Amino acid sequence: MSFLSRREFAVVGAGGVLVVPGAIAQTPTVTASGVVDRIRANIGVDWKADTVDTFKVGDPSTAVKGIVVTTMATMDVLKKAVAAGANFVITSEPTFYSKADNPNPPPGRGQAANAPPDAVLTAKKDFIQKNGLVVWRFSDHWRLRTPDPLAAGISNSMAWDKYRATGDATHFELPSTTLAALAANLKLKLGVRGGMRVVGDPKTEIKKVALLTGTTALAASVKTLPGVDAIVAGEVREWESVEYAQDAVTAGLKRGMILLGRVVSEEPGMKLCADWLHTIVHEAPVTFIGTGDPYWRPA
Repeated sequence: MSFLSRREFAVVGAGGVLVVPGAIAQTPTVTASGVVDRIRANIGVDWKADTVDTFKVGDPSTAVKGIVVTTMATMDVLKKAVAAGANFVITSEPTFYSKADNPNPPPGRGQAANAPPDAVLTAKKDFIQKNGLVVWRFSDHWRLRTPDPLAAGISNSMAWDKYRATGDATHFELPSTTLAALAANLKLKLGVRGGMRVVGDPKTEIKKVALLTGTTALAASVKTLPGVDAIVAGEVREWESVEYAQDAVTAGLKRGMILLGRVVSEEPGMKLCADWLHTIVHEAPVTFIGTGDPYWRPA
C-alpha cells in the first residue's frame, strides 16, 4: 500500500485528482474538420447538400494552430496567414480562380489538353502544401443567416444601424445627402482604392438606400431600384443592372447605383464572421485578414 506524502495530499483537488508536481498541462486542440463541425452545429440554418462550403485543399484532420478568416484567399492573404502562425484559412470566395474552385482543373478555358500546368495556380498550390495550410470555403451558409451578415458588416462600418428600415437589414433611410457625397463617404470608410463605379447624376438627393452585397443578378436590381434612391452593390453585369440603372436615370428618375466591387462589399461581413468564430472556437486564435480592394486607378 502506498501513502500520499503531506505535500502530495495538499495538491489533491476537491475532485480527488492528484496534481503531480512538474506535470505540464495539455492545451486542448481541434482539427479543421472539428472547427467545421462546430460551425455547422452553431450556424443556425439548415446545412445544404449542394453547397460550395467545402474543403478546397489541405488535410481536414490537421490540428489547427490558428485560423484566418478572409474574403478571398489570395497569395498575399496566405502569406500573411503563415506569418501569423495560422494554418486554417476560411474564405468567402474561391481560391482557385473559378466557381468550381478546383486546385487541379481539367484542360479548358483556352488551354490545350497537353498544355503545361499553369504557373500561377501551381505556385499557389505548392505554397499551400509547403506550409501545411488547409483552405475551406464558407459562403452559402454564412449568407443564409438573419440578418444578412454582409449587409450588417457594411452597416456597422458606415454607422448606419440607427437608420435601418424597420424589418429589413438591407434597407436604410439616411439623412439627406447627394450621390457624390454618399460615394465619397463609402470610399473613405470602406477603404476603396479603385474598384468603385457610380451610375447617376452626382447631385441626386439620396435618402433611401439598399445594400446588395456580393454579386447581384438583374432581377434583384429591377426589384429594388424603383423603391429607393440608390443601390449600393458589390458587382453587377454592365449589360444588365448598369444598363437598367442608366436607362432609369435617362428616363428622368432620380436614382443612383454605386458599385463597390465584390470583395470590398463582403469584407466587413467576413470580419463579423471572424468575430462570431471567436465565440465558438477557443482552442486556437481567430484572426481576420482583409483582402482589400484589388483595383487601383491611374492618376
